[in-house]
Amino acid sequence: MKRGEVWWADLGPYRLREQTGRRPVVIWQSDTLTQVLQSVLVIPLTTNLERANLAGTALIAGSANGLPGDSVALAFQMRAIPKSALQTKIQILSEDELGELELATDEALGRIEPADDDADSGPTE
Repeated sequence: MKRGEVWWADLGPYRLREQTGRRPVVIWQSDTLTQVLQSVLVIPLTTNLERANLAGTALIAGSANGLPGDSVALAFQMRAIPKSALQTKIQILSEDELGELELATDEALGRIEPADDDADSGPTE
């Protein structure tokens, strides 16, 4: 298991406003920590593509041999789970997806402010 891989994971029983149950997650901690810890920092995915409009998210493309459809990585729901909760490796993120998820993580952690889409539209009359 390595940073940037997408795995099926068991995120446990239902909790209000959290991604739970069996779902894909992106491994997000360093490979060095993954080797020595019994837990792993992950970012859960959702197939609710409307979530891609939120700050702290990144679009992850589906593929024939990976995710069955496009998904959204929810960096604002990053959490540590036991390694034993990881079930099956699905795919590896592309370089572009890794970059987008880095940006989403920075937004979620407050290291940068989310882009204001209205600021780019110019003045209105």
